[in-house]
Amino acid sequence: MNPYRFSTYNEMFDYLTTTYDNPTLLNFINANNKYESISALQFKEKVICLCAALQNLGIKKGTMVAIFSKSSPFWLIFDFALQQLGAVSVPIFANISTKNLNFELKDSKCKYIFIDDINRINDIKEEIIFITHNFCIKEKNYYNLDEIIVMGKEICNRLEYVEHKPKEDDIFSIVYTSGNTGDPKGVILSHKNIISQVKDINELIQLDKKEVILSILPLAHIFERAVMSYYISRGVSIYFIDDITNVATLMKTVRPTMMTVVPRLLEKIYYKIKTNISDKPFFSKLIASFAFHYALKENINKDSILFKLFNKLVYSKFREIFGGRIKWLVSGGAPLEKNIYQFFLNIEVPLYQGYGMTEFSPVISTNYPGANRVGTSGKAMPTAEVKIENDELLVKGPSLMKGYLNNEELTKKTIDEKGWLHTGDVASIDEDGYIYIQSRKKDIFKTSTGEYVNAIPIEQELSKNKYIEFAVLISSNRKYTTALLFVDHERYTQHEKSSNLTIDEYFNQSRIQKSIQNHIDRLNKKVNKWEMIIKYKLITKQATIEGGELTPSMKVCREAIENKYKEEIQSMY
Repeated sequence: MNPYRFSTYNEMFDYLTTTYDNPTLLNFINANNKYESISALQFKEKVICLCAALQNLGIKKGTMVAIFSKSSPFWLIFDFALQQLGAVSVPIFANISTKNLNFELKDSKCKYIFIDDINRINDIKEEIIFITHNFCIKEKNYYNLDEIIVMGKEICNRLEYVEHKPKEDDIFSIVYTSGNTGDPKGVILSHKNIISQVKDINELIQLDKKEVILSILPLAHIFERAVMSYYISRGVSIYFIDDITNVATLMKTVRPTMMTVVPRLLEKIYYKIKTNISDKPFFSKLIASFAFHYALKENINKDSILFKLFNKLVYSKFREIFGGRIKWLVSGGAPLEKNIYQFFLNIEVPLYQGYGMTEFSPVISTNYPGANRVGTSGKAMPTAEVKIENDELLVKGPSLMKGYLNNEELTKKTIDEKGWLHTGDVASIDEDGYIYIQSRKKDIFKTSTGEYVNAIPIEQELSKNKYIEFAVLISSNRKYTTALLFVDHERYTQHEKSSNLTIDEYFNQSRIQKSIQNHIDRLNKKVNKWEMIIKYKLITKQATIEGGELTPSMKVCREAIENKYKEEIQSMY
């Protein structure tokens, strides 16, 4: 392993471009629907030329610049060019609501924006200079990426470009939280913050330069941004998806050795496997069903004849879903159900769950090869220090943010005088150092009778019903617990043409109502009396990011949902 001697993002760029000559460093799907490669050398040239062009447009040290586009090599090229100038990148989710888009642009005082979707131009209310990709607008304050890179090449040839050399405490980026509890918060991250993550990840994983990555999460998400920075530092081949709906196809095309995912993808794959088994012919269905349930056991003997038989006939086919050669599958961003985690490990998909917060750049802990315990969020990162205080997880280390943008008061509430970040998560740490996240403090509700209800595990259990996409528990200051159950629109779409029913009529069918009620009855036998679901309402309206029910990273906005469905909630009491 080559020791990392860089301490800033700019030094990491120099390290990459002088250490590796990978001809397929960055790969994207072009207009012909084929993967096109950008080599390490081409990457360097494009970054330097773009940097010179951006400098010529007036971007300099400290300039706030939004990156509002889908993930691609061009996202990275633009970001690295900004770093060379000492400008501050402000990533914005491509699917963000119009309200939050304008809030983030105004809050960060962005002067420029890199944008690849012409349909979002009119959503932007702030005065700003546009740098477009994949489309051209011939008006004042509009520049096209391809054109200015050519302009930058001419500037570089004249030796008029001057790069910036940042210090490790200089601002690297402003990354906004997803905004599931009010307005998004701008997290100020330094070069030291992101590089400490890169070094920590390298200590745990140590990728070889021959590995192949499939990048499916948005780079505006700090989880993907951090691991992408690590991928870049290793000079591996990175393949970007063109659309999330193509993930299944591209996993088989690219056959990645590493991916980072969110639990929702794993849940969909898990339930898809389960559904596909039920559609098989009788004999195949019998074997696959036995194999599926066997893989849910906690302690299976992988040396047994039964496992070897299932592995050859069934599990090998399950692994092909990921392309057949996955070595690292890392899940983060939300809790992963324990039985699903166990299932993938038992079918020999090397899955590792981690945990983090944007405020910590983001990874606080993770499972990794040689240290992987189901039901936990792994051990603290090498440079992270953790402790439990009043049942809450606290963390500090070099990955800790500089603070919240324009919000010194909240910064002081979140980071105490001794430098500990208060995560807001109820957790415990076992004697081996594994961290167990029980719940967000804000997701534990006190009923009007003084009992406490931990919402997350109950909501996860409710969503296991095949007709339910997700659930929102209602119990705070209430005399009993109820739930809003958001239906699975994909299931309705599959039956829409054959059933000829509206969505309300479809989910009002007695067999579906019975399935949901039986599921709730089984759940109610497992929980405390005050946690039992006494009443529920089916919500057939689609939850959306624009509507405020979901964040761009697909987290549920509980407060927004409770406000939107006040009448439905009140009718249950």
